[in-house]
Amino acid sequence: MVAFEPQSQPERQGPAPQNVRGWERLLSIGGGLLLATLGASKHGERGRRQLSVGGLLLLRGLSGHCSVKSAADDPLAEIRYLRARVQRLQELVLMAEEVADRTRATPVPPVPPVPVTPAPADLGTPIADEFASRE
Repeated sequence: MVAFEPQSQPERQGPAPQNVRGWERLLSIGGGLLLATLGASKHGERGRRQLSVGGLLLLRGLSGHCSVKSAADDPLAEIRYLRARVQRLQELVLMAEEVADRTRATPVPPVPPVPVTPAPADLGTPIADEFASRE
């Protein structure tokens, strides 16, 4: 059936609707900050996991959008939203690569050092007189 294909419906433009509100959003922000702080203070695999989960909860609370919750409600709309985000990220990566190519300087060949030969010094002249003559 055509209705189940994500391409059969028009793509949604703009940001995803907020589906995390009120206390749920505040708890996500608070829990995310707590887990991220605890994970950052620990070393090893457990600390990295806590930091990652805390970051995801913090992102969920700050954005007000949860992809898991949205996929459970309307999977096709979430697929369209994620596809649009991936396409936008691909465009941004291409733009960043173009900027990097334009700003990358062409390599300049190294200049060989010029040997410096010291001026012959008159060993009969006192040092103070030699400095005075240079000024």
